[in-house]
Amino acid sequence: MKKDKLLSLLFAGALGLGLLWNLLAPDRAYSESENRYLASFPEVTADNVFSGRFTEGFGEYVSDQFPGREGWVALKTMTQLATLRPDNGRVYFGQNKRLFAVPDPEDTALMERNCRAVADFLTQVREAWPETRVSVLLAPTASTVLSEDLPLLAPVRDEEALMDRMRAVLGDIPFCNPTQALLSVPDREALYYRTDHHWTAYGALTACTAWLRELGLEPLDTTSLRIEAVSDNFYGTLYSKANLPWIPADSLTALQLPDDRPTTVSYSDSDKVLSGLYDSSYLEARDQYSYFLGGHHPPTIGETGAGTGRSLLVVKDSYAHSFVPFLTGYYDTITLLDPRYFREDLLSWMDGKGFTDVLVLYNVATFSSDKQLAAVLG
Repeated sequence: MKKDKLLSLLFAGALGLGLLWNLLAPDRAYSESENRYLASFPEVTADNVFSGRFTEGFGEYVSDQFPGREGWVALKTMTQLATLRPDNGRVYFGQNKRLFAVPDPEDTALMERNCRAVADFLTQVREAWPETRVSVLLAPTASTVLSEDLPLLAPVRDEEALMDRMRAVLGDIPFCNPTQALLSVPDREALYYRTDHHWTAYGALTACTAWLRELGLEPLDTTSLRIEAVSDNFYGTLYSKANLPWIPADSLTALQLPDDRPTTVSYSDSDKVLSGLYDSSYLEARDQYSYFLGGHHPPTIGETGAGTGRSLLVVKDSYAHSFVPFLTGYYDTITLLDPRYFREDLLSWMDGKGFTDVLVLYNVATFSSDKQLAAVLG
């Protein structure tokens, strides 16, 4: 009996010390390993308390700010692997040491709203600037292109159904679904990172070629392209959700532009200017994918010096970051806009900027769950 009481006291004391440590330790605003902002302590108001939002927010806060979070994630993952589970609730453990994102619960209404918002926005662009060339590209994820690497019977989203719905809603607006082009590549394993949800430079090149073909544009001269590994220790966001030490790093690959193409990148929220399309400082950081274009910003502007007289606006998620280097020979300026970081009326913001082309480029998973997109495009 005394032994049981002692164990209970020790357990309660450990929980109390853990909670105290969690409350006294300084909060982290951002997790480099997970490449996302962490939950902050919820505001204590009567409305939040009685509605249950405070309890929900506090749970997220404790989970995000728990000391040694990465180590606990690894322990949880290894425990679940030991019980032969195919996932840890956040990622699937696939074949060939490949990780896949567990999809968010499907929100059909949100997906439909985003499809309609894109179609309505591009229709308004055409009406306001009739000469503007508009198009949409939705990228499949590795779950579709490398489905043979998924765990047996792992539930995944029907991405082709969303593609078909997007095509139907767009009507005569050009739409590119690069799935078949990606599936036709002999070495499909090279199209997506194993530890990250993004496509590689090879995946982006394959999709870009399909998009150019859809628009009837001159294809890329692939004989002059040079794709090189810029890092051999890239661990992406999927790895951070599993923290399995035996999964090897990816090689981060990027298109190397000819030296005579004077491309620069600038940002609307910073005085920083990149000479070229890449920020090599991120190769020493945890978030190596931000090597492409310097990561997330409000409008990012690339000046290419191509001399084509054309200017492209890309409304996008981060799949565009490794895609746009293949377009530098087609446009004098390429402006990237992520709706998650933009709070203005988009059509009004576009007025007077002289865009000749507008591309909406998203991966299917982000497009299906983006709650900002319709508000910004509307």
